[in-house]
Amino acid sequence: MQWVTKLNKPWLHFIVLGAVFYQLQGAVFPEAKTTIGPLSDARINALQQQWRTNTGQQPSPRQSAQLIETELSKDVLLQRALELNIHRYDNIVYQRLIRNMNFLQLADGKTDNELFEQALDMRLHLDDNVIKRRLIQMMEQRLLANNPPLPPSDEAIKAEFNQRFSELRKPPLYSIEHIFFNQDRESEAPSIIATITEQNLDFQAAKHFSSPYLQGYKFDRQTPRQLAQNFGNSFVLSLKQAVPTLQSVSQPVAQWLGPIRSAFGLHYVWLNALEPARDAQLKEVEPQLRRDLDYAAQAQALQNAINLLRKNYDIRRPDIEDLEGKTIEAPQ
Repeated sequence: MQWVTKLNKPWLHFIVLGAVFYQLQGAVFPEAKTTIGPLSDARINALQQQWRTNTGQQPSPRQSAQLIETELSKDVLLQRALELNIHRYDNIVYQRLIRNMNFLQLADGKTDNELFEQALDMRLHLDDNVIKRRLIQMMEQRLLANNPPLPPSDEAIKAEFNQRFSELRKPPLYSIEHIFFNQDRESEAPSIIATITEQNLDFQAAKHFSSPYLQGYKFDRQTPRQLAQNFGNSFVLSLKQAVPTLQSVSQPVAQWLGPIRSAFGLHYVWLNALEPARDAQLKEVEPQLRRDLDYAAQAQALQNAINLLRKNYDIRRPDIEDLEGKTIEAPQ
């Protein structure tokens, strides 16, 4: 029992009790978390202004709340980047602060390192939106590097293909050339078309009848959307109506259509070929599906990492109900 006697020492009891109380203090009175938020009314107003600019509508209270949550997450990322001193070791931040110091005419013969340290002392990095975006981006990259998502499996790609089968359907492809009649020459169109018909001219023989057309005269394997960019939606609709019986065959058709009107004038269209709409094959869209799934997995992995990081901070936000009465002034 000699060891019991050795343990029966007041000084040893004091040390043991001190260690226990120290551990209890950390559990009962944990260190206060860094506070993030709440956003100022000015920042909330700016977020709502941006939403209105992008959508043309006033955000609902819940949409405003989501905008605020996204902004608070950015603040969390920025705070963590600062805690890790990422701003001290990034060359872009370094060069940006030196440039800012020179712009403020505070160089005064100092070395770049001295300017950098002075800029940090002046907290210029906290007022520069470019630097803040850079630090947030680097923090996101760090989180993804520490929490990389798994690449999509073949089974996931097949499931995505089946789910998006209709969306992935390939549109028809038109190969056309055209004789253009601008508004000043529209009255000439009937006689010129009659000449082309009587002489059985193809496009090469008839192209000298065309007015100049800025976008060109030949369009190979164009989707309806691509044609609409050059001729307008009404032209594409009329073109589709002109070839209803050709939508189910894939072969050179080589025939005149029209005249078809666009926003620019009249077009007598030589249809070289039409490849009808068809279902996509998994092999040809697999790279696109893989990219889409990779992007979605990275976005989810990043969001999960941010959600975990947010637990380390005391995040303060307005209640959704508090946003009911908030309005923004219309942009001037």
